[in-house]
Amino acid sequence: MNNRTPTVVSVRHQPWRGILAESDGVCLSELMISLAIGAAVLATALSTVNIVQTHAGKQHRTLNHQQDVRLGLEVFEQEVRLATADTIVTAAPHEFLFHANLSDQRTMTTAGLSSGQSVLPVQDGSGWGEGKTVHVCGRHVCESHRLARAGQRSQLTLAEPLEAAFSEGASVQVNNRVKYYVKSNEDGTSNLMRMVDGGASVLIGELGDLEFSYWNDMGQGTIQPSRVRRVVLKINSSQPLHHMVREVSLRS
Repeated sequence: MNNRTPTVVSVRHQPWRGILAESDGVCLSELMISLAIGAAVLATALSTVNIVQTHAGKQHRTLNHQQDVRLGLEVFEQEVRLATADTIVTAAPHEFLFHANLSDQRTMTTAGLSSGQSVLPVQDGSGWGEGKTVHVCGRHVCESHRLARAGQRSQLTLAEPLEAAFSEGASVQVNNRVKYYVKSNEDGTSNLMRMVDGGASVLIGELGDLEFSYWNDMGQGTIQPSRVRRVVLKINSSQPLHHMVREVSLRS
């Protein structure tokens, strides 16, 4: 039986180990470089996304503001058209106050009314709000009164009694107190406010400057309510390219 001595091969005679070690070093370096490049690309992509989102958000806010201005001006124009010279109370650069029947709520009495009467029989008083001011007009006289309670299907109840007598068929209509005015904000912007019968709200916000001007039937500026025939609203918005002028002719 032959005794075999194990053969020992020196590492120095195995050149593939050196090649493997060198190959492993190159792969790690490439991996680190790739990670660095990937991180830079990712950071650039995130920065681009943030820029796009910021720009899109700014455009969205601008479009929303344009929509608010357009809708607000439509409401202003529709309501101011209902005013007449004799219903205007205040015509000032930063305030316009008038009376009008905004919702076209009107009816007629179904029986004669006597002096001192506070319950009015009418054709239809449903939907008339408590506290609203109403005009009762006959052939020769008109009176203004507040409603003591919400209107009913066949009657309206006044907070104070009538002073004069009215024949059957007298007209009754709501008389809203409408006020547009300018309110300044702490950041230097202004709001166009709308108040109807005491309840105020912002009609158009974030405006740079705005004012009312008034013109008579000769095309001359005036501040006398009885001579006003046109109302002009000039708006400079805090948003870019938002300069608007809205001119409204009153009912004759």
